[in-house]
Amino acid sequence: MNRSAKPLMAALAAATLLGAATPPSAGSSAEQVQEILVIGRRSGVPMWTIRGPETTIVLVGAIEGVSKTTQWSPDALTEALGKADRVMFPQSHALTVGSPFKLIGWLAKWKAMGNLPKGQTLGQLVSAGHLHRLAALEARGLAPGNYEGRHPLHLANDLRDRAKGKVEYGRNAAEYVQKAVKKHKLAVAVDPIAKSKAKPVVKDLFASEPQEHVQCLVDSIALAEAGPAAVQARSDAWARRRVAEVLASPADKVYSSCWPAGADIFMAPNELLAQMRQLLADKQVIMAVLGLRTLGGTSGLLDRLQAAGFEIEGPDWK
Repeated sequence: MNRSAKPLMAALAAATLLGAATPPSAGSSAEQVQEILVIGRRSGVPMWTIRGPETTIVLVGAIEGVSKTTQWSPDALTEALGKADRVMFPQSHALTVGSPFKLIGWLAKWKAMGNLPKGQTLGQLVSAGHLHRLAALEARGLAPGNYEGRHPLHLANDLRDRAKGKVEYGRNAAEYVQKAVKKHKLAVAVDPIAKSKAKPVVKDLFASEPQEHVQCLVDSIALAEAGPAAVQARSDAWARRRVAEVLASPADKVYSSCWPAGADIFMAPNELLAQMRQLLADKQVIMAVLGLRTLGGTSGLLDRLQAAGFEIEGPDWK
């Protein structure tokens, strides 16, 4: 498959939240929470606890792009999830295609937008400094030779793919959560985002203007310059709970500036805060798996929970 089509295919194959089959246990206990934390922390991934008058929510920070050589324990995370009464991961979404003909049509449109419209060049969208950096990357074999006529998003995806070098990605935490939900028949606190939203999200992509993807390209240039070492370092920092280091990495910023980031398929932090308030009034131990940037980013969920007066226990995120 052409490397430029990989992001579209990855988005179309995004995880669907799997449903609950068994009722949650009634009530929670300090022992149950402690057991979840002891087991979950063995996984190596960032975890925080938010305590309310009735229960505790355990927040797990997940990232995409986990290297296969990063040392962490998916089994420990899965085991911890099995100890919770309910699991939520509202950022999971389903971009269902509907029919193979629709998929073929989307791929054709994706390929067609690979180059800028006739008469446009990249120099009209980015600064001379960015073009100079691209020329330097081309000389190192890290950018294609025809970059001046490429659509910013397609060029960005090419740069991101080259930037990881020989780093291979394994399953991320969200994918292991999916397996745990099925295996343990966990009750799910939040329903998946409606499948019907997939169509407008993809339509918005094809209706977007090239300049809307310039920031994605700029961040991808920085990632290409940093290279595979930055990709591996970000992954390893995540498994060592070095949250600020992960979020400051050039290998992380592309996940917040490149499509489908920003599309209307994710819960906003203020919506998540309202959801947390509601869940903390329950009497069940809940584990919530969310994107690390959603949790620890500037004005993210952890900042908002702290500002609202909740006590947060876990690794530093600033």
